Amino acid sequence: MNIEDVKTLLDSYNPWWRDKEWSQNHPLLRAVRESILQNPPRLFYHIVNSLPKQGYYGIVTIRGPRRVGKTTLIVRIIDHLISKSGIKPENVFYIPLDYKKLESLNLFDLFYVTAQLPEEKYIFLDEASMRRDWALVLKNLVDAGLVEKGKLKIIVTGSHSMDLAEAVSKLSDRQGRLASLFNLGGNLFHVPLRFVEILEAIRPDIDDYLRRYRLRKPRERFNILLQLWHGTIPKALEDFYNEFSELLNEIFEDYLLHGGFPKTVDQYHREGTIEPSFYHDLAELVISDSENAGLKPENTKRVLEFLTEHERLSSLLGLEKRENIGKHVTGVDEEGFPSARFGFGKYLEYLETTKLFLFPYREDSSQTCTPNYRADRKVYVMDPFPYYAFKAHIHNEVDPLGFSKKLLSEPGFKGRLVESVVAAHLVMAQQFFEHVSTVDYHKVLLYSKNEKETDYVLCLSRKGEKHRILIESKYRENARREVPEGKKIILTKNKLEVVEEEENMHIYVPVTAFLALF
Repeated sequence: MNIEDVKTLLDSYNPWWRDKEWSQNHPLLRAVRESILQNPPRLFYHIVNSLPKQGYYGIVTIRGPRRVGKTTLIVRIIDHLISKSGIKPENVFYIPLDYKKLESLNLFDLFYVTAQLPEEKYIFLDEASMRRDWALVLKNLVDAGLVEKGKLKIIVTGSHSMDLAEAVSKLSDRQGRLASLFNLGGNLFHVPLRFVEILEAIRPDIDDYLRRYRLRKPRERFNILLQLWHGTIPKALEDFYNEFSELLNEIFEDYLLHGGFPKTVDQYHREGTIEPSFYHDLAELVISDSENAGLKPENTKRVLEFLTEHERLSSLLGLEKRENIGKHVTGVDEEGFPSARFGFGKYLEYLETTKLFLFPYREDSSQTCTPNYRADRKVYVMDPFPYYAFKAHIHNEVDPLGFSKKLLSEPGFKGRLVESVVAAHLVMAQQFFEHVSTVDYHKVLLYSKNEKETDYVLCLSRKGEKHRILIESKYRENARREVPEGKKIILTKNKLEVVEEEENMHIYVPVTAFLALF
């Protein structure tokens, strides 16, 4: 293989090599221009600000759920590199490994050939999970010195995060100086849009307000969080909520239906609907991808049925009752319980690494942010849309959006979903508030159960100082009906005040204002 072979093989995937106006015609960029989501996700800025830095070579990984927009993110980065950063088009290589045409591609040979070119090269390896050998190839490249000598900047994406997580361990200490420029040691996550990102995208007035009062700065938001925890409602937060409370509630109600997947946000706000096929496509991809993790797709589907049972969301898994899961899975014993070879934990691990589910541990009795790994875990979804997608797919719903609206109107369900949404925002807080080389998410967000349960124990570190913050979710009109003991931030529907009673301090904050901090 020589460079001409490489160019011929990849030509159709790299239109910038031959067309100066490629970005005007690219379907993904055209869709972005037509979308209400004009602003790129935060991850885009993090990448384009660091990636072009000269003399830094290595490997960066981007993990995220299917259909979350990883390929669109890459194309936007490529467009920025060429049009804004002055990178020559011929030095940018895009390799989509989910195309059959590239199934037999010899990755090592391709990297070896491109490494011989004299200038810095940007190589985007999309959907690497489709190739089991990709991590070994990159390890061999690093060990041969080709990444540094060949001036290679390699960006790898994948949806099957269990595979990428395993690969990252293989590449330990081999990701190069480039990775050191990024948060999480260059092992990034592209997750659905957070509530505040949707606010900023669809409401220019809110975006302008947050920018004008510096409320987009992680440092400012973290300081507001600490002030709340210490019993003070910052004027900046109070003014923001008073200015936009009705809008915040309206947009939040929509968010609980469409979630943070760019396509669902855009389609819902432009057309008032979401394609039924998108629900089923997402669910089917997650189920079928589990086979790449060595799991049985039929069992994955049954585990998803178990996890999306109405009463399970924001509740305990309940695995002490073996019949809870035994009725759902294949490979059971004569009593109908999972056989010893079923490996339920592997399915939970797979679903958690897709960044679509979260299973927090209970904090142990030391109250020092230490998980009790033997206690039962809670069930949260990382975004509302996948929950509806799984449930609609499993129950063969022909109108998933109508089904979702009906579900959201059922007594008690909205409160459960809001609790799950809050958890999804909190668990990503550490990497948002401070750049860190790695995060153990099971030590960022826990729940507590002494005499009564505390929904969230948020454990953060900033500037070397550790913080442990207790938070309750009470999404209702009268949040004081069930007042928890001790000092806690209590997330409400519309209440903003601090109440001190004897030894208790309760900081009531509307969930919409609180989520704007994350």
